[in-house]
Amino acid sequence: MTTRRFHHVVFADDFFRSSANGLQYHVANRRFLRGFFDSALGRLGLPASEVAPMSEGGRIDVARLMDRLELPCTPAGWARACVTDLAPLAGRDGMPAFGPGCLVIGWGLTPAQQCCIDTCGASYLDIEIDPRRFTEHLHFCARTNDPAIEAALLARRVDEELFWNHASALKGRFARHGAGSLFDARLRVGLFFGQSLVDLSLVSGGRTMHPASVIAPLRELARGVDLLVVKPHPYEPALHDLAPIARAIPNVAWTRENTYALLSAGNVHFAASLSSSVLIEARYFRKPAHALIRADRNAGELLPAACSGWIPVGADLGSKDFMAAACGMEEEGTAVDAVRSFAAWPSTAIDRAFLTRWGLDDRAAGLPAVAELQLDRPYLFRPGSPATGWLSHGWSGFDGEGARSEGELACLVVPLPALSAPSQACVQSLSHRQPYRVEVRVDYCGNARSTSVHAMFDGMVLPSQQTTGARRRSLVFEVEPAAGRKCLVLQFVVAGTGVRGGPMRRRAAPPAFTIRKLQVSLRMGRGVISAPPKAKAVRWPELHPVRAMARRVRALIDSARGIAG
Repeated sequence: MTTRRFHHVVFADDFFRSSANGLQYHVANRRFLRGFFDSALGRLGLPASEVAPMSEGGRIDVARLMDRLELPCTPAGWARACVTDLAPLAGRDGMPAFGPGCLVIGWGLTPAQQCCIDTCGASYLDIEIDPRRFTEHLHFCARTNDPAIEAALLARRVDEELFWNHASALKGRFARHGAGSLFDARLRVGLFFGQSLVDLSLVSGGRTMHPASVIAPLRELARGVDLLVVKPHPYEPALHDLAPIARAIPNVAWTRENTYALLSAGNVHFAASLSSSVLIEARYFRKPAHALIRADRNAGELLPAACSGWIPVGADLGSKDFMAAACGMEEEGTAVDAVRSFAAWPSTAIDRAFLTRWGLDDRAAGLPAVAELQLDRPYLFRPGSPATGWLSHGWSGFDGEGARSEGELACLVVPLPALSAPSQACVQSLSHRQPYRVEVRVDYCGNARSTSVHAMFDGMVLPSQQTTGARRRSLVFEVEPAAGRKCLVLQFVVAGTGVRGGPMRRRAAPPAFTIRKLQVSLRMGRGVISAPPKAKAVRWPELHPVRAMARRVRALIDSARGIAG
């Protein structure tokens, strides 16, 4: 004789994240759940259905539901809906009524959805990809409000030591095939990891948070290191959300190095983010992690009282015996874990379904060895030159003149020799009684007349000087020879403008420039060639939206001209 706890299974996701609220809806996650569990549910005789917003062919009228909640149909309204009481809406405007005997299998259910399902008397199994993605194969993590389902999950829990062991293996690999530190071993480095602009994990207090809202605690963290290095999210091309960090914190650099190579670096002293899953991974690389917001999705007071914690499980979550245990359909007298079918599941099941590794790449090299700059030596940016190791972010390769930029931001990080006193060679040629200064010269050229390039140093815009031809430019400025400055960080903001200063409507190639040469020299103090402005800081403009870009770039140009004049 068998027992049956559920008579129906509903597949759901965050259906409020739809075009009705101005957001992209990811239907693939719900379709994955339906296909993944279809065999087990069919063999157990459990009927299943899906719920979806009207924009995806479903019955849920999201716009009408938002109106009932008195929330605007905007991304801000969606963030509020993530934590709003949805129980009065159950059964209305296409939203399921749920109820006892219903099992909801969801992908990334919001706290509001979980509470609604629980209040209606139904059970749920909320599933996502486990955030520890550095293992050989991906895993799931799941949580539930049902004690029987929780017991079935715990019986298949992935051993914690597996994550520690895989992290150790990665650290050994990057130690063998890369530099042991980021940029320079003398530098104390902190990491800040960016996230996608729209993410449930960014909702805090019913609002979507951004880096601009956490500048104060991030600045305090940055004071304890030489460099705060920003690692943008690999699938978020827009950088305007991260721009406030570079504006407000002077010791900021950027990188595109592999996440796990960064976490393996010996001179990285912490990892910070709003709420990135990388912070969970950092623990296994023995790096202190700082979450700068408290995400609603994991706030206990916003979840059902019976909600379990996240439990890591393997792909066998879709097996018949797991679903039988979870749904209470085992024969009487049979132990929950008496029949196991783990071996029948391919170890690559989740990898093959999602076709991505989110950072773990077997082809990824370790951190590059970076040469320390020698004073008075000119460096050309070409293959094989020591200068190539200074190209930290926003560079795509080389052309006949130098290193090409790519995207809206390019960054150079150059380790410097001790600048507290002149070198012995320079002492012989410089008077001890005259002040000395460190002069920096950078030569570059744009790929078109309509390409605008602005260099930033310590949060200030540097005025450029035209040299030969309309496209060639040079930057000449001085750096105070302070003992504490261990590296030179230059950021280049790249934008396209119209021929007469208006916004560019059509372009065959994106705006870019080529950096050709860099030279840092020690000079006697005869005044400043072109020093960074002291009285007024010209800020890096936010780079999006595109319609506002031309206006902001024009303001930058006018400001730079005022500084130069």
